Amino acid sequence: MKVCHASLLCAASTLAVSWAAAAHAQEAPAATPPEEIAQIEEVIVTGSRIVRKDYVAESPIVTLQRGALEAAGPVSLDMTLNQLPQFAANAGANSTSQARGGRANANLRGLGAVRTLVLQDGRRMQPSDPLGAIDLNTISGALLENVEVITGGASAVYGSDAIAGVVNFRLNEGFSGLTLDAQYGETERKDGGTLDLSVAAGGAFAEGRGHAMFSAGYMDRQRVNRNSRDFFIDGGITSVLPSGLIYPNAANLPSQAAVNAVFASYGVTGPVLRSAAFSRNTDGTLFTITNPIQNFRFPEDGLYTITSNNQVALPIGEFAPLLQPLERETLFGRVSYELNEAVEAYGQLNYAHYAADQTWYGRNQAITRDVYVPVTNPFLPAGLKAIAASRPNPTAPLLLYFNTGRYSPDIVENTYNVTQVLGGLRGDLDIIDGGWDVYASFGRTEQNTKMGGYIDRAAFLSLVEAPDGGVSLCEGGLDPLAFDRPSQDCLDLLLREMHESTELEQSIVEGTLQGRLFDLPAGEVRFASGLSHRKNTYAFSPDAQRQTGSVLATSLSSPTDGETSSKEFFLEILAPIARDLPLVRRLDLDLAYRYSDYDSVGGVHTYKAGANWELAEGLSVRGGYQRAIRAPSVGELFQPTEQSGTTVGRISAGLGDPCDASSAYRTGPQAAQVKALCLATGVPQTVIDTHRFAGTSVQSEVSGNRNLIEETADSYTAGVVWRSGFDHPLLSRLSASLDYYEIKITDAIGLITGDVIAQRCFNGDGASNPTYDPQNYYCQLIHRGPSGGFSTITTPLLNLAGYETSGVDLQVDWGADLEAFGWANAPGALGLNLIVSYTDRYAIQTLAGGPFVDYAGTIGNAQISADAISHPEWKVNTSLDYRVGPARLNLRWRWIDAMDNSANVGAAVATAPGVKAMDYFDLSGVYRLNEQVELRGGVLNIADRQPPAWTGEGATDPALYDVLGRRFYAGVKLSF
Repeated sequence: MKVCHASLLCAASTLAVSWAAAAHAQEAPAATPPEEIAQIEEVIVTGSRIVRKDYVAESPIVTLQRGALEAAGPVSLDMTLNQLPQFAANAGANSTSQARGGRANANLRGLGAVRTLVLQDGRRMQPSDPLGAIDLNTISGALLENVEVITGGASAVYGSDAIAGVVNFRLNEGFSGLTLDAQYGETERKDGGTLDLSVAAGGAFAEGRGHAMFSAGYMDRQRVNRNSRDFFIDGGITSVLPSGLIYPNAANLPSQAAVNAVFASYGVTGPVLRSAAFSRNTDGTLFTITNPIQNFRFPEDGLYTITSNNQVALPIGEFAPLLQPLERETLFGRVSYELNEAVEAYGQLNYAHYAADQTWYGRNQAITRDVYVPVTNPFLPAGLKAIAASRPNPTAPLLLYFNTGRYSPDIVENTYNVTQVLGGLRGDLDIIDGGWDVYASFGRTEQNTKMGGYIDRAAFLSLVEAPDGGVSLCEGGLDPLAFDRPSQDCLDLLLREMHESTELEQSIVEGTLQGRLFDLPAGEVRFASGLSHRKNTYAFSPDAQRQTGSVLATSLSSPTDGETSSKEFFLEILAPIARDLPLVRRLDLDLAYRYSDYDSVGGVHTYKAGANWELAEGLSVRGGYQRAIRAPSVGELFQPTEQSGTTVGRISAGLGDPCDASSAYRTGPQAAQVKALCLATGVPQTVIDTHRFAGTSVQSEVSGNRNLIEETADSYTAGVVWRSGFDHPLLSRLSASLDYYEIKITDAIGLITGDVIAQRCFNGDGASNPTYDPQNYYCQLIHRGPSGGFSTITTPLLNLAGYETSGVDLQVDWGADLEAFGWANAPGALGLNLIVSYTDRYAIQTLAGGPFVDYAGTIGNAQISADAISHPEWKVNTSLDYRVGPARLNLRWRWIDAMDNSANVGAAVATAPGVKAMDYFDLSGVYRLNEQVELRGGVLNIADRQPPAWTGEGATDPALYDVLGRRFYAGVKLSF
């Protein structure tokens, strides 16, 4: 079997590459029959386990056919889904976060990837991370038929996690034949090249009693760096300089006279803050790194720059990724065989191997386990030694912060192996006009992480503490405040590599029975019921160097493991209430109930009630209520304590450290109370009037919490579906749907971000700490170092109070032949698809009893999802299609509403800038040469629109906005 897969993929790749040699592109479209234009089909839909005929979903649902997916452009499914209005753009391919490890997820309604249940043919897939989210990189599109997206809770039908909705990837179960596909794309700037190859084969055997199909795919996506785009040239900075920063100890400050004298020798007039952090110019003189910056002598084209926040920083766009590289291989196989007329056996294999490499400039050795340099180090400049000698304790070592990029880039290589095998039996039960299905599934995920560029702590200290600066230990020794790389001899002594592994397993056994219960006057009552058992395990093995803390610029960690399990019973009933009455052509009621017994949270109940009321032919009203839950994942329960990072924002935007002497808090109407609170929470008296905090993010500490309980959600949907009953050729293919949704989550599991903690501690919202009490909950999460600045902010993982979102979705489909316009013999047909999503509310209640803060129409809030920070009120997708003969041309317009900065919500002192409205145009085409050969190509972001900036220095939302610019793709499909 393996030999067959490998040989077919090799043959497909060889043939596909020959076709792709003349191509340019990043995405593709596939032809679909003309009759599919602007048609809403009544099908068996996601959201129910009952097999039924002529069923229209009572929940809002969007179905994307394969042709629409290919025409959308992006190769990766996450980039395609991110463009749909119902999804919050969730950084995957465009993520710069190493914490994501190259994974890509679906995020419905911006409620987080963990609250969107991803299925394949109605069954759970193997997770790729401890939080339980499905990595879309594991899904091969070669056999994909459509994607169904349903809004609202669906736990009564599918179990935990279906809070925001469900994304179901349906495969072409009856595929027969052989298909070879190749596509290549790149940007106008000749980077970001993406090659996608696939082969699919299928057919019947054993005189039609069996059917087998398989697919194999290969994808290679090249990296794009931030500094390759003008917009990002100033973006991607670090204020922790590679040449090092000497930070003061507020309890051992130098004398003002000594500091003034040293800087006066440089020609600086006036006093210089003795509590300032110092670094070194190339000529050996000192400079202060933040407002006020003094004696900074780097030329404009030099190593460092001054940011809009008035601090010295290092641009690192050359190393910061704009598009993550990814190499992926997928394999899928499915076989079924009729044992007899009533029983069929089936089996399935899903396998994905992919590697995502991430390279950054370096790591910040800033807060965790501080590093000190003795004043006797021979490389320290004379001015620094003079300042140090004026301290009350002149021999105390100097606190050194630095970025490790001077020594080596920060290199992280993640390799994944995700496997899921499934086997079962199913059959018909004529007595109930139904059937049964029993299957077992086992999945395993292996994530191996190799991390390079770490510095051995003992080796570093041996060099900086040596009387000769380490010259006797390695060539040239180690100057802790230098700019250039040390000698290779010293690097060999300093640099280390680390290896870590994460293993996840999931086993499922499930049996279902569905069919007819009895008849009512309006028709038959049907049901589906079943039993299910699921077990998830998690094991994490950090490198021994992290466990002992023997390397710099990383956090301590320890091995951990854990497991969760559940036993469940579910029942669903579809009852026809009325038929063929005045104003009631059909009325159906859908009820479902599930009892789940989790070893972590105990027994929970979920249920739903939905209705579909067809008033007349072509006009239906639908709606329902669902109670859903999400049990805490193995990662949320058992994750070891880790240091991460959390944003606090910029002083210039009214954010940052409220204790900064220049902040809006310190200069506002409550300045006296803020100052008192700063003193009470760790800012020393000696620096309170001169305190500066230059950074925009700080280290955070987070760990799993075994006391978490389940999240609970109530969702409400109501809508109307209309299909034209007119005979006029311009109106006969017109249809529309309008749906309202409302989702309320209580006991939501999440992190409180650093900017929220800092603002609430200092009563930035006017309600969280009106008495400026240092014992306030938020204030207790802030930890300061000896200089008074943030050292660590604890961002606890706990059951927060709640999230609420609501809005309206509109979909309009229309199609007509050109002849319908009165143009005799005009060839071809037009099709129009319009999808509009309006977010009325996106509110967060941080703690029980607190107010809900509405972030609808804002950019920047990352509390629910760190990679989905944009929540525009309006998003619109419009697609115009023209088909004639074997050709199809599609023009797509995407519009994103303007947004305010989330920092302005509830904070009277914040005046942070927002972003303007954006629109994008894409053009794609398909041409079928004959029955075997189909060509496709397109241009994305035709106008080469640049993304909007919202916090300066080239900062934007790389998931929502196009950051690559104009790009082209071309592909070919061979069918036999």
